[in-house]
Amino acid sequence: MQNQPFKRHVVSAELSKLRSHFQTLIVGNANYFGHLPGAGFPKAVQKIQGNTHYENLGCLGLQPQFNLLKAIVYINQDSGYSGSLCSAGSQEYVRFYLSFDDGSTWVDQGLTSLNVHDVKHEGRLEYAVEMPVDIKRYSCKKANQLLARAILSWGVAPPANTPHYTPVWGNVVNAHILAQPVQSLLLKDVIDSAILKDVSELIDLDLKIPTAVLPVNYVALEQSYQEAQLAPHRLAYPLVQTLMAQPAQLSALQAQVKHSFGPLKFDWSKVVESIANTDGNIDFEELNCIGLQPRATLDHLVGVLKIKKSQGYSGNLCTKGSQEYVRFYLDFGAGWQDMGLTSVQVHDINSLPKDGFNYAVFLPVDLSQYKKPCKQGPVYAKMRAILSWSSPPPANTPDYKPVWGNTENTTVMLTPGMIDQSWKPAPMITAVCGQSIADIHPTTGTLTNAAFSDAPFGNSLWISGHIGNAPDASSGVAKLKYRLNYSTDGITFKPVANTFKLALEQLSGGTWTFPAPVTQAPLADGYIEYQEDLVAPLQTFVNLDILGVLHTAGDASPYRWLQMEVVDPLNPATTYLSNTIKVRVDNAAPTASITMDQGPCSDIKVGDAITGSYSAADDFLGSVSIAILGNPGGVLTKTPVVLTSSNESGTWRLETTGMTKCGYVVQLTSSDRALIGYASGTAYYTGGGHQFQPTAIGFCLR
Repeated sequence: MQNQPFKRHVVSAELSKLRSHFQTLIVGNANYFGHLPGAGFPKAVQKIQGNTHYENLGCLGLQPQFNLLKAIVYINQDSGYSGSLCSAGSQEYVRFYLSFDDGSTWVDQGLTSLNVHDVKHEGRLEYAVEMPVDIKRYSCKKANQLLARAILSWGVAPPANTPHYTPVWGNVVNAHILAQPVQSLLLKDVIDSAILKDVSELIDLDLKIPTAVLPVNYVALEQSYQEAQLAPHRLAYPLVQTLMAQPAQLSALQAQVKHSFGPLKFDWSKVVESIANTDGNIDFEELNCIGLQPRATLDHLVGVLKIKKSQGYSGNLCTKGSQEYVRFYLDFGAGWQDMGLTSVQVHDINSLPKDGFNYAVFLPVDLSQYKKPCKQGPVYAKMRAILSWSSPPPANTPDYKPVWGNTENTTVMLTPGMIDQSWKPAPMITAVCGQSIADIHPTTGTLTNAAFSDAPFGNSLWISGHIGNAPDASSGVAKLKYRLNYSTDGITFKPVANTFKLALEQLSGGTWTFPAPVTQAPLADGYIEYQEDLVAPLQTFVNLDILGVLHTAGDASPYRWLQMEVVDPLNPATTYLSNTIKVRVDNAAPTASITMDQGPCSDIKVGDAITGSYSAADDFLGSVSIAILGNPGGVLTKTPVVLTSSNESGTWRLETTGMTKCGYVVQLTSSDRALIGYASGTAYYTGGGHQFQPTAIGFCLR
């Protein structure tokens, strides 16, 4: 179904007033708008649930090669977002969920947000946000289909582990997605369990076995497509495109056709005629949403497309299937500029749900040359994306009409920035442990976002960033050399010497490939090669934009100052420095103690109450809990007397009525708020801070 033209809602004066006072109203009454169901909440004053006048989610899809969920956010008004472009504005929060049982239960995947402002624009602005997800991959024999959910909420983040949350401002979108099959299997996973024990000491059971891509059986495919009543020219289209693209090899290709496709029953002349008469067919696939994803390094041009049929994609998951190509264009006022080509791999899936599968595609682009400081006003661009199945849309042809596919248009706005006119290396640190530097307080060095409030960093600092104006290394030009420097006093800097691994992603001809990881070992002076290369035809991207890692464990210094230094390739005596980032480091666990009024190891009669006191302290104290190990029953209560951001102390009480006579242990567990992050695959993972568990206190019930 074709998308309907956008029509802006008229916002009443009353609704506008409620929007502008939203934060104040919910602080006074969390359920002011009646969006919190169940008992225990204050009575609603003005019911507003799922209002989409200002913003709404459009589409949600998965890029299966990267395990990335992408969602398109529509900004529908030009005011109501808490400030102009040079202000803090406000946040559009999106929380993602996955369901592995088609919606019966949901697993929280995390929260992200988009910064928005009051800016004048026609129509609507369309943005994208993303969330890395960890999806188990199966062999190609089993289609791993899931249900994804995204919840958009303006001004207040959707609470964790609340998949049925209804926002005041925003909406909820579901989409069926398909995970990519595993590319290799471990030897131990394919050996019979009866044999496994006998051979475990003789062979490497963790040896990876690549899975083969099976050739397409076109005769069987034709029969299957005929039974599904699919038009013959859908099956033949990829081959016809090959013939048309290589007329000089026509004779050889015709021989190949006869050898490989001889048993096929369709009439080639009619097939070619049908293809020529097909223009923008969206029966099989359709591009539904596009948008710009602002990022600290390279922005992403994003599209979400829907696969509508169970067959028609040149083979099942055990074959190479086919590609859905998308070419992106931007127009900053001087005409369409070809930004590049990307794609996603699709297959025939017999278990296709009624609403189809939603796939995401994205293209990293460097838009720094178009950005301006916020004081100069917003920078808009028209955006166009052309979807074409099996055959890439030709370059520099913005009006191209695909045989299978369609075109989507929208308007986007770039995030403000400074233009580097020098075209010399421009280094920039953008994130620490996956957290944007915009969320790191410049004075305290702690995180200030919705996920980590006043939180320090702990253990290893993974540093991400970008070097603008890097050369085309794939053409043979020497790569840039850079080093990370750190300081514990903000004055004297030393090179970071820690070795680390980089995962790389390459884009060529619209197809993504993943070369072997690169081990980065800084030289004695700290310098290493910069791996990113944005120049086509072979583009190389660094996963998570990682520049390096600084290990801080064992050093009690409370702060680290971080910077990047790049050598001028034309004048090695000249270097360029990045911004300097200050972060608070906390590598110490909380101090804690627990006592029992009756004394440790006491004999207690069933029915008597046990009492005691506890305390926990840390500069960044997180959670404090008391538990009776073994879940023995009884009623345990903890009553804080002192409760601050760095201290908690109080009393505890255990009512033993109903408990079984036995020996028990009382354990106090405390943790701090430190973000302990590490990079893995396409995502950062964060631990729950440092934990301290004092010697438990035991007692016996007689």
